[in-house]
Amino acid sequence: MEEIICYTRYLPKGEQRKLTFMELLLDDRWADGRIECPESFYSQIGNINGKLAAKQNYEFLLRAAQKYPLRALGDPEASGSERKTGDWEEFRTDAYVAGKYKQELLASDYFNLVIESLLENASHLPDPGQAVKWLEKMISHGEEYYEIDDDTRPILVYRQSNLCYNTLMQFADEMTAALRRYRQVVEVFDIGEEDHQALGRYIGRRFKAVIGMQSYAFSIKMQDEKTNLHDLIIGPKYNMIFDHPVLLKKHIENGPGCYFLLTHDRNYLEFAKKYYKNIKDCIYVPPGGMLPEETRGCYFWSETRKYDISFVGTYINYRGILAEIYKYDFAHRCLAAHYMRRMRRHPNETAEKSLEYVLEKRGLKVSQEEFLTLLFQLRDSFLCVMNYFREKIIESLLSAGIEIHVYGDTWNYAPFAGHPCLHRHPELNIKESMKVLQESKISLNIMSWHKDGMTERVLNSMLCQSVVLSDWSRRLEEEFGDGEGIILFNLEQLGHLPEKVKELLGDDAYLERIADNGYQKAVSGHLWKNRAGRFLELNDQHRMQINKCNSK
Repeated sequence: MEEIICYTRYLPKGEQRKLTFMELLLDDRWADGRIECPESFYSQIGNINGKLAAKQNYEFLLRAAQKYPLRALGDPEASGSERKTGDWEEFRTDAYVAGKYKQELLASDYFNLVIESLLENASHLPDPGQAVKWLEKMISHGEEYYEIDDDTRPILVYRQSNLCYNTLMQFADEMTAALRRYRQVVEVFDIGEEDHQALGRYIGRRFKAVIGMQSYAFSIKMQDEKTNLHDLIIGPKYNMIFDHPVLLKKHIENGPGCYFLLTHDRNYLEFAKKYYKNIKDCIYVPPGGMLPEETRGCYFWSETRKYDISFVGTYINYRGILAEIYKYDFAHRCLAAHYMRRMRRHPNETAEKSLEYVLEKRGLKVSQEEFLTLLFQLRDSFLCVMNYFREKIIESLLSAGIEIHVYGDTWNYAPFAGHPCLHRHPELNIKESMKVLQESKISLNIMSWHKDGMTERVLNSMLCQSVVLSDWSRRLEEEFGDGEGIILFNLEQLGHLPEKVKELLGDDAYLERIADNGYQKAVSGHLWKNRAGRFLELNDQHRMQINKCNSK
C-alpha cells in the first residue's frame, strides 16, 4: 500500500516508525521536515491550505493521516521545511486545528489539555485578548473558521449526458480533471444516471463550490415548492452557461442564493447582470479547449489533410421555427416579424439590441422586467434568424462548388441535402470530432448569435491546428486577430464568403501560418487547466466576499 513519508530529525538516521493520527495531532514536530506524498493522494486529501501562513505541512498531514498510512523516517537534516512566520501565525493554525479536530480530542480526553496549552501560549502573545477571541471562534466554528476550512473542502461538479451530443458531459469531465490537477478534491454527481432526489444526500454539507454546466439542477425546489434545494447545500454555486441567458430565464430566476453565472460571451455577462437581480454576479469564463489525445498536440497543419472544410455543427430548419411563430397572437406576430427583419438586416447586433430598436421604432416603452419577458416570449424569433444564417452560409459555399463535410442526421433534412458538394457523415461526440478537426484544413464555425463570445469549437479546432473560419465576434477578433490566428467573415457580406474561401484554399502557406498562430494562442492560454485556475481564483474571492452566505 502506498503511504506518506515524513522525514524527521526526531528519529536516528534511517530509523522508521508508523505514526498514528493522534500522535501527529498532539505533536506537530513530526511535520517539521519534508514530506513525500504520491500525487494521486491529493485528489482525496486536497492541497496545502492556502489560508494558513504557518504549519501548512502539519495541517496537510493531519488530513492525510485520516485516509492514508503515515511513516516517519529519521533524517538529521530534515528540519526546517515548514516556513517560520512568528508566534501569532503558528497560534492561529494551532487554534484552527483544535477546532477542526475537536471531536477527536474530546473522544480521547485530550481536549482540555490542548485548550489549556493554547491559552498558555496566548498569554505570551502581544495581544492575548485577540488570541483568546480567535481560539473561541475556531472552537465554536465561527465564520473565520470556515474561511480557512472551506479552502480544502470538496468541489461538487454536476455531470449530465444526452445533451448537445454529450458536450456538457465532456465539459464537466474536463473541468473535473483540470481541478484535480490543481490538487482539489472533486466529487461528481451524474445527473444523467441518478434521480434528482438523490441530490438530497448533499443537504447540510459544505462545499468549496458547486459547479454545473448549463445545469437545470440549480432551479430544483423542495416539496414545499418554495425552498431551493441548493440553499440547503452550503457553498457558492456556479452555472456555466453557453446559450443566451434569456433562454434560461425560468431556471436562472428560480436559482439559489450565492448563485453565480459563468458565460462565454461578454454581452451575455452584461445582460445577466442587468436583468437577473437574484444572481450574485456573472463572470466571463469561456469553456476551455482540448488537445488531441493521440498526438498530444503535435499534429501540424498540412496541405495533405483529408478535408478542405468541415463543419461539426448541427442543422435546424428555420422554417419549422417560423411555423411556431405563426401561432403567436396578431400583436406578437407583427412584433416578431419586425424583430426578425431587423436581425436579418443587421446581423452583427445582439438579440436584445435589435429588440430595443424595434420597440423604439414602434413607440413602445416597457420596464426592464417587461423587456425580459418580451424577449423570452420572442426567443423563437432570434433562434429562427440564427438558423436562417447557418443555412445561408452553408448554401452559399455549396453553390460556389466548395465541398463541405458535415456530421449528424440533422443534415439529411436540409433543403440542399442532396447537393454533390455536401458530404454527410454520422454524428460525432466532442472527442470524435477532434479526429475530424485534425484532418481538416479549415474548420468552419458559425456562432449561435454570440457577438462577443468564444466557444470550445473554435479552441478545439485551433488545438488541432485547423484554420478557424468563423463569423465575426468581437472577442475572437480581439484575442486572435482577423487574418492572424483566425479568419473572420461578416454576416452582412455573405456574398463575398465563397471567393474568400477559394482564396484561402489556394494559399497553403497562409493557412499554415494562421493555423500555427491560432494553435500557439490557444495552447498558451485557453486549455481547461487555464479555466480551472481562473475559476479557483474567482472562487477564492467569492468565498471571502460571501462568507456569511449560507453559514451555520
